[in-house]
Amino acid sequence: MHKHPLSYNQIDAQGLHEVLLKYQHRNHEELVHDFEKAASSHLLNNPVVGVSSGTAALHLALATLNIGPGDLVAVPTFSYVASVNPVLYTGAKPVWIDSEETTWNLCPELLSQALKKFNTRSKRIKAIIVVHNYGVPANMKEIMKLAKLYRVPVIEDAAEAWGATVNGKPCGTVGDIGGVFSFNNNKTVTAFGGGLLVTTNSKWEKRARFLASQARLPKSFYLFNEVGFNYRISPLIAAYGLLQMQQTSILVSQRQEIFSSYCEAFKSHPSISWAKTLPGDMASRWLSAFRFSSPLNPQKLLQKLEKEGLEVRRGWNPLHTMKHLKAFPAIKSKNSEHLFKEVICLPSGTGAHLCIDTIKELI
Repeated sequence: MHKHPLSYNQIDAQGLHEVLLKYQHRNHEELVHDFEKAASSHLLNNPVVGVSSGTAALHLALATLNIGPGDLVAVPTFSYVASVNPVLYTGAKPVWIDSEETTWNLCPELLSQALKKFNTRSKRIKAIIVVHNYGVPANMKEIMKLAKLYRVPVIEDAAEAWGATVNGKPCGTVGDIGGVFSFNNNKTVTAFGGGLLVTTNSKWEKRARFLASQARLPKSFYLFNEVGFNYRISPLIAAYGLLQMQQTSILVSQRQEIFSSYCEAFKSHPSISWAKTLPGDMASRWLSAFRFSSPLNPQKLLQKLEKEGLEVRRGWNPLHTMKHLKAFPAIKSKNSEHLFKEVICLPSGTGAHLCIDTIKELI
């Protein structure tokens, strides 16, 4: 049976064709430059670097902060594995931070405990990664207070949060170094690949751009003094990203409207809840994620939905439970484990409206 996809984006072949025609007989790097310029205009005109993926952007952010072997980095356990893999690339070690109940994101109270615990010369948290899960902003006000108090830089993993805002500021522009975005094929705004690093100053931007280009020195011959990465964005990916930048407000609104339709359908079910935004914040709702509590049985419901041909996903499996990650220190509350058992992500992309009545009948 063909499944209705979880997060599908149709390919705008005509739109891409029109973009490419404009750049015929021009340097391909102009596509990259113009994509970065367009993306920056949505991010308070902060410096940005287009890269090959959101994971690459996060790795560059850590490298720009000189995070290296043995360093500790606070990472939310309720997230996709791409939020921690770059930490391991650098040789650093994650310190798992559990979720809070409201936004389902990194809990400031548990972060405070971690920063107090790991605040010695030999064991000190050197960076904080904050993930805005499903496009819902984390409690950045309290997190930034703690970061300032302990003088620890914050990186926002906003891969799922294009279009979300914190007190009117775009997610990804609140943290110290800035944030990272993904334009993977299932994201709200997609380039069918690619990512972005947004920084808060030009020094970090230049350093990240340098490292992303194999750390090649600006000479007429090949000269390298340190290890770099092949993380530059493809001009063809940038071309589709440029097209999507023209439609970003519409694309975000469509996801928000789908989520609102689910909320309306579920309003009479006291056992169904969802991650809430804090006052002044706005969620982009990349995925319509809902929590199905007792007496509802999330696993039976999941099976029913799949049987009806709907592609659905459970909430993130806590990273601290993974075989190769469980040995790292964790400040836990069990919230992430409960979310894993009870959260289901429902169809959220093109055509998701067609699924709502079916889902409502099955609950």
